[in-house]
Amino acid sequence: MNILIALSIGMIVGAIASYLFLNRRYHRKIAKLERVIERYQVEPDRSDPAVDRAPNVKLEPIIHSGKLAAGQIIKASVVEVDSTALQEFLKTRGIQIKSIPPRQECDDILDRLAMFMGNRYSSIEKLYARIKSNMDRGYSFTINLKNLPQEQIANICQLATRLHDLTFLEEYRYQKSPHFILSAKPSRNPKALSFFSGQWLERFVKDRTIEAIRKTHLELQYSYLLNPQIILPNGDDFELDAIFKIGNHIFWFEAKTGNYQRYLEKYAKISSVLGLDREHTFMILTDISETSAQELSALFQMKVVNIESFVEHLDRAFEKLRSVS
Repeated sequence: MNILIALSIGMIVGAIASYLFLNRRYHRKIAKLERVIERYQVEPDRSDPAVDRAPNVKLEPIIHSGKLAAGQIIKASVVEVDSTALQEFLKTRGIQIKSIPPRQECDDILDRLAMFMGNRYSSIEKLYARIKSNMDRGYSFTINLKNLPQEQIANICQLATRLHDLTFLEEYRYQKSPHFILSAKPSRNPKALSFFSGQWLERFVKDRTIEAIRKTHLELQYSYLLNPQIILPNGDDFELDAIFKIGNHIFWFEAKTGNYQRYLEKYAKISSVLGLDREHTFMILTDISETSAQELSALFQMKVVNIESFVEHLDRAFEKLRSVS
């Protein structure tokens, strides 16, 4: 009898110990998951001393909505926008729509990442250039950040951390003072290659345009198509980066991170097919001076702008909408 009692007590104690152990492991996993989720928020990475010493950098919220009124506060993060009128406009220009990419679950994450890159492009350009030049073959690279301003180092390290979290960088390491050496290796997975090759800029242009609509403080109906595959009246296949219908106006945006020279003449012709003038057709480039952009705008039926001045030019275009409203 004593043996049975002892065995029963032992089993009960063992069960309690197992419960406490598993419960502790569960809470550890939850805490770890919360830390991972937090890393996708737009707060500096405190694990990197360079970032820790930087100012608190925060991304603007991304808003998708079909209507923005003066003084309106929109809390919903995503609202599907009806693009029927925009599709009808393309048909009136003799353009057939082959396909429109559907929204994906990862879009919000990639949009926030794109906004970070676009808003701080001059600061993170050094890292992006090295990623882009090495991504096709997946070569590792190093960057010496020693002589860069502290805020620039912070932005570069924060971006590298985000990219590594998302597996867009297979490897990432930053050696702090006195070395200031960043080492990384780009991923060659399709999502990473697409994002680095220019998709990030398209996302930035789309979301910055939506923000500019909000800033007009006008009650505007709008819709947009991102990367629709189309057939031009002459039978050629083409892909529009982003096309918006804002009120009664159509705006077309093309974004390039390099080799823009061979596209300008073709885009100018497509602008004519769309029936759009220079004020409604934008080409946004990452690596061009303001002077060169102005010269290209004069040569072609498009408003060519660099990424730093894009928002300013967009605000001017939308200011004209205000004057006629």
